Amino acid sequence: MKIDNHPRALPQWGLNDADVVYEELVEARLTRFAAIFHSTDADVIGPVRSARTGDFALLSNLNRPIFVNSGANDYTARALRRVDAIAIIDGAAIAKGVFERSPEKNAPHNLVTDTARIYAAGAAEGRTPPKYFRFRAEGEPLPRGTAVSGVDVDYGQIKASYRWDAAAAGWARTQNGNDHTDFDGVRIAPENVIVQFVRYRQSPADAATPEPVLTGSGEAWIFSNGMLVQGTWERLSELDVTVFRSDNALIVPLTPGRTWISLARAGTAEIVP
Repeated sequence: MKIDNHPRALPQWGLNDADVVYEELVEARLTRFAAIFHSTDADVIGPVRSARTGDFALLSNLNRPIFVNSGANDYTARALRRVDAIAIIDGAAIAKGVFERSPEKNAPHNLVTDTARIYAAGAAEGRTPPKYFRFRAEGEPLPRGTAVSGVDVDYGQIKASYRWDAAAAGWARTQNGNDHTDFDGVRIAPENVIVQFVRYRQSPADAATPEPVLTGSGEAWIFSNGMLVQGTWERLSELDVTVFRSDNALIVPLTPGRTWISLARAGTAEIVP
């Protein structure tokens, strides 16, 4: 599901219920979230916003997922029809009661839904996703890790920071100097944070839109259980799951729980010791 991160969209609904959240650069050096819901239901999710061509690579390895977005330009809409996913967007879906406008915010930052309505609209056509990460067993240490305080990522207009919070057993997120909480006031603090350094190119749909290149390989910083593992990411094709390895080429096992992945450009992140 595409979730708004414009300043007028804050605080969002449902982000703390997502299993995986990608943060990607969009126009005007803002960011938008692509949130994957699988193991947990959410009573409210949003604000739902539009698709980008860079989203298609995020869908391709999920084995026909339900893709929820609030429309797209003509090029992106045509391209979406060629992706092996179940697209649920606004318009007809609003008429069917899949989405509604929240009175808590102004349009376009107030389109919301929930997992129950989404599954009712498309679950019969979906398939089971592949295993996305390897998780550590209880008591298993994080190999080749270094204790750190956190990481800062500068997208331009959005500056995201994560700091290890031992009491919460997660990486507490700050955005533009403010604690990032959901609509219920709960701090966003995922168990794992991955900074995946990628190249951005111009989207074929819009010259002003950056599109992340998500196949190939590159540098990755994996933060889990108060530790940092500096390694690499690799994805041979869009149908493959991205693999995160340490510097000795072994897959890094994550803490069971939520994982946020920052799709950052080289030179825009800094480790905080």
